[in-house]
Amino acid sequence: MENMKKSTSELADILIKAHNENQLIPILSARASDIDVEAAYSIQKAYVGKRLNNEKIAGFKAGMTSESGQRKFGLNAPVAGVLFTSGKKVNNATINQAMSKNLKVETEIGFVIGKTISKSVEDLAELQESIQAVMPVIELPDLGFADMQALKGVDIIAANVAAAQFIVGQEREVKDWDLNAISVTLTLNDEQINSGKGTDAFGDQWKAALWLVNTMLEQGWTMEPGHIFITGVLGQMFPGNPGKYIADYRSFGKICFEIKGR
Repeated sequence: MENMKKSTSELADILIKAHNENQLIPILSARASDIDVEAAYSIQKAYVGKRLNNEKIAGFKAGMTSESGQRKFGLNAPVAGVLFTSGKKVNNATINQAMSKNLKVETEIGFVIGKTISKSVEDLAELQESIQAVMPVIELPDLGFADMQALKGVDIIAANVAAAQFIVGQEREVKDWDLNAISVTLTLNDEQINSGKGTDAFGDQWKAALWLVNTMLEQGWTMEPGHIFITGVLGQMFPGNPGKYIADYRSFGKICFEIKGR
């Protein structure tokens, strides 16, 4: 392990190089042992900033919203990252497994920003005034890290929480839905592999959304109209194996997609 200190920009450059060369994501904590959560978010901000030379922000994501997931990676809070427009897909998408190193599938709920949010949101009522729609979302993160055994929470944060692709469903009126009461089943080739409910993320969808918004505001980001944020997995995360998937959120909507093998 290299214990020498590396600058935020140097560490972000390591991530950018791996991304541009389609390589496994380096374990930064093995190169700079002094990385804490604050430093990891600074690296993430620099990494995302470098990618924004060629990309645009689509929104923001929360991850590890369960305490068990946080403990596994040495954290005591969820994690957050940035979604890029290059990763946005729509219903009936075909996903190429070969484009990812370690593709995963998550059923989630998405929120669409209706007006700019540039300062800390005080409460749920204030947040709800800024949301123009909600919808089902499938996230397809890529956990293609170079060493899954050595992986720490700070590595996940620094690498933008493995954000890659996501599939959006049909937008719904906010007022029509109790998001915590929503349930979903995920099938692969007609066999159910997952089920989840709205309360799986943070115990409350709106509290999860509030945490995500304020966390990313603290990192210096602004939420713009049209930005999407997703609040964490409903049920479990699953490997992105080849096949035909259906995420059925009942009356809230349905997302169909196919993962093509390598």
